[in-house]
Amino acid sequence: MAIDGVTRENLAQRCLEPLRPAKPWQPDILLVRGDAGPIVVKDYQSRPFLYRFFVGLPSTWNEARMYRKLAGLRGIPRFYGKLDRYALAIEYIEGRNASKVMAGELPHDFFHRLKRIIDSVHDRKIVLCDLRNKKNIMISKDGEPYLIDLCTAFERGRRWSFFRNGLHGIFSQDDYLGLAKLKRQLAPELLTREEADRLDRGLFLQKEAVAIRNFCVRCLKQLVSK
Repeated sequence: MAIDGVTRENLAQRCLEPLRPAKPWQPDILLVRGDAGPIVVKDYQSRPFLYRFFVGLPSTWNEARMYRKLAGLRGIPRFYGKLDRYALAIEYIEGRNASKVMAGELPHDFFHRLKRIIDSVHDRKIVLCDLRNKKNIMISKDGEPYLIDLCTAFERGRRWSFFRNGLHGIFSQDDYLGLAKLKRQLAPELLTREEADRLDRGLFLQKEAVAIRNFCVRCLKQLVSK
């Protein structure tokens, strides 16, 4: 499939630069020359087979679905489509991620705008799940917040999906704790006492969930390094 003139066949020739150093357990994030301007391609094609099939394939499918569900929301990059089952293309947001911002750099209104984006995502019954990672929060050159990397996001289930909806409720709270964590690091004067208490206390089963996640990451790294 061609997206703004970019295809799987000409992807290497149109690549302007990698936006993230390549690692065997992560997809390639590439800045690519489209016919109308630069776009970002997230590509699992060059990863080892087991990772590409069991992680890349479902991750690409889910992320494409989440971008479609959130289409039109301010603060969510436009989704252009999938090159194939292992790669998708999204809008390039010129700027930097929040991990490269120093305390005091961002105006207070930035955090209010970021909360409105999170609210609007939740209004569509979707949780983001990874907002504690500052690299998933972009600041455009105009100072606008954007949320990227939706591969772990998911939608609330039907009424009888008790387990899924329980997780949805936990991660809905965790999204706001990600915002609180960002405040603590970059604008501590905005952090409320309630937010600070919740950050210190953590969420129900949070430590267990983090331990399981870290175990899975270690296993994945060992798998793809063989």
